Amino acid sequence: MINRNTVKILSLKPITRSICYDFYVKINSEFKTPEAIKEAISWWQDDGEKLNRLWWVLNYYSDKLDPDRNLRAIIERHLDSLAQKKEASSQT
Repeated sequence: MINRNTVKILSLKPITRSICYDFYVKINSEFKTPEAIKEAISWWQDDGEKLNRLWWVLNYYSDKLDPDRNLRAIIERHLDSLAQKKEASSQT
């Protein structure tokens, strides 16, 4: 799960399965393997909203896209890092 503090700092919103469907179709058609999705995560590592959206897609469609939960764990680490950076910059 995404850390509560990270959700708060980055103002991340939960996304419903129906809203995720179009993004799921896009992910499923453009990224054929978990490695390809992992590469996309690296492209979006500074975009908290996109990472959040991808996390929800992977969560809802985990049986097809992320059965071992590895990709969601990577996203969670990226989001935690973004939250730490944002919190540090707000304190200076």
